Amino acid sequence: MELERISVVLRPRAPREALDLGAAMLRANARAVWSAWFAFTLPAFVLCNTLGVVVGLPWLGLLLMWWLKPLFDRLPLYVLARAVFDRAPGWRATLRGQRQWPWGSTWAALSWLRIDSNRSLRLPLELLEGLPRRQRSARWSVLRRRIVTDASLLTYACLQFELVLFLSVWLLTWMLVPHEWLPDSLRDFFRVDVHAASTAWMLLSSLVAYLAMSVIEPLYVACGFALYLNRRTQLEAWDIDLAFRRLRQRLLANGKALAVLLVCAGCWSLPVHAAISPQALQAASPTSLEQVFRQPVGAADRRFADAAAEAYRDPRFGGERKTREWVFKYTPAPQAAATPMQPLFPGFAGGVAMILKLALWLLLAVAVAALLRFVWRWRGTRAGVDAAAVSRLRGLRTQVVADAPLPADLAAAVRVMWHAHQQREALALLYRGCVEQATRLLQLPSSLDMTEADWLRQAAAMADRARAQRVVTIVRTWQFAAYAGRYPDDAAVESLLAGWPAQAGAPA
Repeated sequence: MELERISVVLRPRAPREALDLGAAMLRANARAVWSAWFAFTLPAFVLCNTLGVVVGLPWLGLLLMWWLKPLFDRLPLYVLARAVFDRAPGWRATLRGQRQWPWGSTWAALSWLRIDSNRSLRLPLELLEGLPRRQRSARWSVLRRRIVTDASLLTYACLQFELVLFLSVWLLTWMLVPHEWLPDSLRDFFRVDVHAASTAWMLLSSLVAYLAMSVIEPLYVACGFALYLNRRTQLEAWDIDLAFRRLRQRLLANGKALAVLLVCAGCWSLPVHAAISPQALQAASPTSLEQVFRQPVGAADRRFADAAAEAYRDPRFGGERKTREWVFKYTPAPQAAATPMQPLFPGFAGGVAMILKLALWLLLAVAVAALLRFVWRWRGTRAGVDAAAVSRLRGLRTQVVADAPLPADLAAAVRVMWHAHQQREALALLYRGCVEQATRLLQLPSSLDMTEADWLRQAAAMADRARAQRVVTIVRTWQFAAYAGRYPDDAAVESLLAGWPAQAGAPA
């Protein structure tokens, strides 16, 4: 492997750092990865959904695209594996390069290994190394050690991210689009069984799932490839190998200068060695301790040597023994006990401590008493406010919301309440009169659980478009006032009271 050409900084990393490295590699080669991804997966998406529509099973396209993920994973891995050592290939070169890789592992990943949680780590081992089956099994048992948990967590995390992206599109649509604009088929899509859902909504959900997969799956492959590179760096010491190769290159670059220096050093030392005869060298070599240390060995040194030999012959010190004991993996370092500081005046310090303790207890008692007094006063005030609010709400319910008959002159009653600065009550009474008039016009049974959105949809069923527009205007005015606190001006209210439904017999 040509490690000199690698564009990644090789060093042993923690698994979290390796995942960050995979995301960085994907960002650096995003254009090459996703161009090859869409060039291959988009026709497959069209083909799978067409097959599902032809056989009468629209959900089949979504299932097939999910099942073919191991086949699609070959494309980002090919781009990233080439980009690490050279430039990233184009999408045409990526598609042509798939013929160079073996297909046996891909068929296994599409069959009995389809739910393998370590697919991101197994994929580069099987496609990049190209080992026989027996060697690949032994290699996998070593490679997966210590990082199999991280590979599984990566699989589950990417699956959750993909599911979140898929559901976010539907929730965003459900939250931002007004309910009266949502078609009934969309509500039925979430309520009925998937087998009975309409073909259009199933194809749309298949498209949303494909886009979510296109965002997450290349990231999944890139992070798994980074885990693979990090594990090989740990096992094969790629960083040390690369450092030695760079050192060799520097030495080869400076080889001529080193050769000249060595030749000069050899020429300088040659006359000195030639002047010394072999007999002089043999006579000068030491043969005893006295010659080595240039002093005679005394009796004390001999006694020490005898004592050491006697100690080694003792069975308590000689030989080897094996012991086994349990110790904590992370033993905290012992800390020296701090010597307590003695006060200068023990009696005075004890008195001050007692006074401060009493003051704290007194402060706590005052705080508790103040809290109880606040709660008592708050309950009394709240009871008075609640009583007034309940009385007012009962009167409002009797006048506006209850089943009491409407005033004979609805427009006059609303106008009086509006000029009396009871704007919310006036619009509520107008909304109630509009609802009752629309119920009579459409010949519907009276229902108290119909919301403003329901009445907006009922207005679309009116034959008289002018009256339908008046219903929509009154309902929208009531919504702005009730939920946003936005009230119309006097001219807008007068225009609403000028005709139907404020005046039952008048035209719209």
